[in-house]
Amino acid sequence: MKRELTMRLATYKRCVAAVYLCLLSLTVTPAIAQSTPTIKRIDLAWVLEQTLLNNSQLQSYPYELRASEALTLQAGIRPNPKLSLSIENILGSGDRKGLDNAEVTLALSQLIELGDKRQRRIDLAQAEQQQQLTQYEILRLDVLALATERYYQLLRLQAQLSWNQQRLNIEQQALQTITTRANAGAVTQADVAKMALGFAASQARQQQLLGEVQLAKYQLAAMWNSEPQFEQISGDLPAMTQVPTAASVLNAMETAPQYLHLLSRERVLQAKWRFEQSKAVTDVNVGIGVRGYDGFDSGALMFNVSMPIALENPNQGNILAAKIDQNNVLEQQRIARSQLRLTLLEIHQTMVNNASQVQRLQTHLLPLAQQLLSDTQRAYQTGQANVLQLIDAQSELFKLQLAVIDFSAMAYQQLLELERITGQSMVVATPHQQASLETK
Repeated sequence: MKRELTMRLATYKRCVAAVYLCLLSLTVTPAIAQSTPTIKRIDLAWVLEQTLLNNSQLQSYPYELRASEALTLQAGIRPNPKLSLSIENILGSGDRKGLDNAEVTLALSQLIELGDKRQRRIDLAQAEQQQQLTQYEILRLDVLALATERYYQLLRLQAQLSWNQQRLNIEQQALQTITTRANAGAVTQADVAKMALGFAASQARQQQLLGEVQLAKYQLAAMWNSEPQFEQISGDLPAMTQVPTAASVLNAMETAPQYLHLLSRERVLQAKWRFEQSKAVTDVNVGIGVRGYDGFDSGALMFNVSMPIALENPNQGNILAAKIDQNNVLEQQRIARSQLRLTLLEIHQTMVNNASQVQRLQTHLLPLAQQLLSDTQRAYQTGQANVLQLIDAQSELFKLQLAVIDFSAMAYQQLLELERITGQSMVVATPHQQASLETK
């Protein structure tokens, strides 16, 4: 219970901080948007800050929070007293003509709620407010995860753009060498055409990557409702030499926002069940008043106490339905824990595989491919290799370099997915993990 309370307080603090940022954005964002200079380079921290401040999905939450606070206030309001006035025996016939025999009653009554109904209403409203905080935490993590995913996507495209530029440089140099040899009669013009075709294809790919990079910039800037006011993003995709252990990932499952949301739903339904139980207790209406007789010539005090006779529980159906809903959520919690465990283990294993693949490529395959290209270039210059062998050696190196970029991007995307699901950072500081990776 103490651990759960600590987690709830931590979640609440994060949500309050995010709400403060959103409220702040309502006043400062218009002024900033009027004149935003182009930024040469941005980093992930800047992206997440702008997303928190200006994302459209998060903008409405401060108002929803204030509305839920108002509903909590409404739940604590007590019933108001009632003032009633009644006049009898007037405007009749015979002795009842006029107002001489009128009976006037002025009474003040108050409904007294029994069964602790007011506190049960407050408990239910507060539980629903906490559930709303948890829902916002899930939404906030989803939005930030999407912004980070788009950031990594742009990093991947930038890395591919740089990789393709290096490929163009190598192919251009090779084309110049082949052209020189063709002019000297050492090789045929078909060799030149073959290399020129590959060089032209790489140029076309460069233009395609430039377009994809520009599109990715727009998709990233859309996270804070803006056009891209930046030229590049900082960072690269280094090899992930350390990954979180499966045990640490499973430990973080206890604070997963989806699981905490089910806990908050359970608290709401438990509060609702208690509220329905309190409604089964009948309330008492107490009144006091003054009654005048014979045209107000005489009068007397009067007291009144009334309450319904509960021959059976008038709310037993609602109580049973609330209890069934509560049991249903408990079953959903059990299923969710099992599904979360399997999902986290699957993502973790995929991340380990991709990170291991990057290490194998960089440690073993890339050096061999670079050596192959170097040997083939020397052999080609001495006439011991043909142009097809040279192109094949270049292609092998290019494919491995691109594979390093793609596998690194996938490993970071899976790390991001683990952080989104658990709501915790999965950055590792375990030096022994390097050895375990190499044994996978």
